[in-house]
Amino acid sequence: MKLRENIVIILMTMASLGIAFLFFLLSAVSGGPDYRAFDIQSGMGFRGISEKLYDEGFIRSPRIFMVYGALTGAAHQLKPGSYLISSGSSTPSILNIIEKGPTIDEEITFPEGMTLKDMDSVLARRGILPSGSISRVSLKNLKEKYPFLAGVRNLEGFLFPDTYRFYKQGEARMVVEKILDNFSTKAQPLLKECQGSGIRCQGLNENEILTVASLLEKEAPLYRDKQMIAGIIYKRMQLGMALQIDATITYAKCLGYFMTCEDPKVYRKDLEFDSPYNTYSHNELPPGPIGNPGLDSIKAALNPIKSDYLYYLSDPKTKKTIFSRTLEEHIDNRAKYLGV
Repeated sequence: MKLRENIVIILMTMASLGIAFLFFLLSAVSGGPDYRAFDIQSGMGFRGISEKLYDEGFIRSPRIFMVYGALTGAAHQLKPGSYLISSGSSTPSILNIIEKGPTIDEEITFPEGMTLKDMDSVLARRGILPSGSISRVSLKNLKEKYPFLAGVRNLEGFLFPDTYRFYKQGEARMVVEKILDNFSTKAQPLLKECQGSGIRCQGLNENEILTVASLLEKEAPLYRDKQMIAGIIYKRMQLGMALQIDATITYAKCLGYFMTCEDPKVYRKDLEFDSPYNTYSHNELPPGPIGNPGLDSIKAALNPIKSDYLYYLSDPKTKKTIFSRTLEEHIDNRAKYLGV
């Protein structure tokens, strides 16, 4: 009887020690209040997260972390991104933090006219997304949530310029949807007037108006000048004239998806390259926006000013737009302001 009692005592002691050791493995590595950043890359598996937490000194045991995560159901709920984790956090606390989502974000401002490629570079440079992520987001899936993307080639024009906060090492679709939600709230109500090519829209649909707005964004900084240029663009389209907008050449050769970037000084010497964005050789609008316009440019595209002008240029010194009625007058202005 005494032997049996001793065995029971030993087993109970071992169980108590085992439980105590388990609680030790689940406890915080240290009691310090200091916080450190912890990054979870998109696509990193639960085992990889566990091992990285252990390697960086956040947990005592990757195996116990995995077992606890599996038992609580948190294993498949962990989200990529950047986190601030205290060195005094226990395994359950760390799991809870990562399950809720990233805690470190970055404020980024995209100015009007910035292209999709420019935005992609900024996001990659700031550690939000790997390079090229925006372009790889499935348009097919986005169109289900954002019907205004129907028929577009890519997201150019719809990445509304504004100030945003993004989580580092986040998911590309979440980043894109945040920007598209903003576009839907601020820009789409204006463009809806062009469904069915409304009277204010010069017979163009909303995607074409957005394309015109992207041209205006590149051509002039002042709202009234944008309205004047919009009037010239629509007049040229009605006359069947080429728009001859240098910004489309820059986009096609340097920022778009068609050619390699060259010295801008040679653009006007090489205007015969084959691209639907070449508004010198094609007498119509480009097939899509050449950047992401702001509200002023969209409003100007919807509210053009009719005039006798058919030509314009920008004074490189003052940025003032110089308008001309005739080709002869335009040639004189080019010599006066541009020296060509």
